Amino acid sequence: MHNLLMTTKKMTKQNYHHGDLAASLIQAAVSLLRENGPASLSLREVARVAGVSHGAPAHHFGDKVGLLTAVATEGHDLLAVALRKSQVEKVSAMSRLVAAGKAYVKFAIDQPAYFTVMFQFDLINCDDPEFIRAGFLTKQVLEDCVREMDRDVPANKKQIQSKVISLWSQVHGFATLWKMGSFGNPADRELLESLLSEMMPDE
Repeated sequence: MHNLLMTTKKMTKQNYHHGDLAASLIQAAVSLLRENGPASLSLREVARVAGVSHGAPAHHFGDKVGLLTAVATEGHDLLAVALRKSQVEKVSAMSRLVAAGKAYVKFAIDQPAYFTVMFQFDLINCDDPEFIRAGFLTKQVLEDCVREMDRDVPANKKQIQSKVISLWSQVHGFATLWKMGSFGNPADRELLESLLSEMMPDE
């Protein structure tokens, strides 16, 4: 019985380390990023917050760049889900595009820890396959909107990409400036909703 209990405990520990530990480390990093930003983030502090050995982050992610890349990857996955979710029950292509644009801005504001590192390419490994996959998802939502809006007008790949870049730049730029306080108090949600409605009016 003793050996069975020891084996069960060992298996539970192994399952934690190989399953949930990586996710726990990412969440610990997100918590620290929310408080202090990426500059002061350390693997040792991440391990402390996650309640694991100080060597665990390096074992899973290699170094700080690897950990931040994992955070950025998860951020893109969450952003893509938020964009798609915002489009549910929207009938027209324009209404879906507007919904996605507003959702993008709100994600940037509500999830600063993720958004901080998702586009700071000097902090992450942009060649990581998972990061590339996740980053493509956001672009794909906008590209799908553009293609649907222009379905009756022949458009080549270059034209579609140009429109996607223009739309992405608008919402990303607005979100960045809003977070900096360029348009007023960043905590004023009523003002935010008003500006978004003027910038991206619903049909």
